[in-house]
Amino acid sequence: MQRRQFLKYSLSSVMLAGVIRTAQGDEPAPASVPDLLAQSDFISGNSLRDLPVLKNESSAKGEFIGTLTASECQKQFTSNTPPTTCQAYNDVLPGPLIELEAGMKVRITFVNNLGSPSTIHWHGLPVPSDQDGGPDDPVAPGASKIYQFQLPERISGSYWYHPHPLEGSAQQIATGLAGMIIIRDPQETLAHLKESHWVISDLRLDPKGAIPAHNYADWVDGREGEFVLLNGQYQPTLTLNSAQRVRIWNMCSARYLNLSLPGCQITQVGSDGGLMAKALPAQNDILLAPGERMEVLITGESGKFTLNLLPYNRYPMMSKPPQTAQELAQVTFEKTAAPAALSTALRAIEPLPEGTNVLRAVMSEKMGDIMKNKSGTPPRAFLINGKDFNLTRMDLHSEVGKVDHWQIINATTMDHPFHIHGGSFQVIQRVWRGQKTTPPCLAWKDTVNLQPGETVHVLMLQDKPGMRMFHCHIIEHEELGMMGNLMVV
Repeated sequence: MQRRQFLKYSLSSVMLAGVIRTAQGDEPAPASVPDLLAQSDFISGNSLRDLPVLKNESSAKGEFIGTLTASECQKQFTSNTPPTTCQAYNDVLPGPLIELEAGMKVRITFVNNLGSPSTIHWHGLPVPSDQDGGPDDPVAPGASKIYQFQLPERISGSYWYHPHPLEGSAQQIATGLAGMIIIRDPQETLAHLKESHWVISDLRLDPKGAIPAHNYADWVDGREGEFVLLNGQYQPTLTLNSAQRVRIWNMCSARYLNLSLPGCQITQVGSDGGLMAKALPAQNDILLAPGERMEVLITGESGKFTLNLLPYNRYPMMSKPPQTAQELAQVTFEKTAAPAALSTALRAIEPLPEGTNVLRAVMSEKMGDIMKNKSGTPPRAFLINGKDFNLTRMDLHSEVGKVDHWQIINATTMDHPFHIHGGSFQVIQRVWRGQKTTPPCLAWKDTVNLQPGETVHVLMLQDKPGMRMFHCHIIEHEELGMMGNLMVV
């Protein structure tokens, strides 16, 4: 498509989103409220526990060998109901942390003891396409698969893993299947700092302590469990100081995390793919879309504070946006000297050259199909480039060694986080409401949020051949068609 044609199409899409928004108004359609467990029944107030760690079965330097088994398990979240039946990796929630180093050879055996097909997708990692764990490579119930890949010599960051079958991803993640990956580079500027890990997920429990099935609003809006968990715990307590590097994962299916710690300020130093080129100015709150990760340092006076989840309106269709803040944890904070490295460059990131291969991804929705039947499972009405996902259709094409210039457009009435498989990209420009902005510094990303009517330009180098997925990372939207295939040759 020629540049002039694309700009015309892009403008039309943005205008369409605005027209739909005006017609629909800001008030979503009413949705039935599920019966929920009482908040007072949830076990809370315990000390934040360390993340479980996956054992390295290899003693060889530069090699990691491990096993992840997906199965049903029982977890006691409440004080007065039977244990909750969950699905988990190695019987722990969240799944075990995989700690790796740059350049490592990795071999992980996945055992599927679930009653349905599943995979493990290594979110953000530049693995070969046949090791990516996409919907084209399901692992049958009772079967296993060995995932093998080698990490680049200069990679670091906070990544994660989760299921990615063609059907069932939403249910599997809602019941607990997700885990963390940290890749460390010993030469990093902040490698010496102690770390605090915040894995944020959400959970819905009915009055009997069971996880209910998705309702129609869950499929349309993306499911938000009403109980927001930190490291699998409800409203824990933790201690923190100014010299700790805090890694944050948003492992929710659809919930946006607008985090605030009143009494303290938050300085972002890292993104999905590790440290950024420099630290950003301190701020009062930070926002992570589903699938995103962030690294921060926190400053303030010593004291006790509440880590809050502030309201964020992502314009859901069927549910009202949140109106009040939620308490995530009670934090005992100690003021200490912040790392001196914050005043200098954190990491050298070379800008990618302008992409010679232009790829377009327009996210849209069939509003009429979605709203005409408000029970059961919605139709496949979430689209990219006017089509719902087809596993055998190649939607976009690229070549090994070429830099792709992605032009991603949100022509819908909701926020959508966009994820591209195969590695990381650089965001170079945003266009929203006629205003063009550029990021404050270079950073490696693999998931980027788009507001209604927004266009985001990113550059990405795919250095391995094969098929790659790109999709909205609201898991329900992905499963209902908002996904495509990229073939790299």
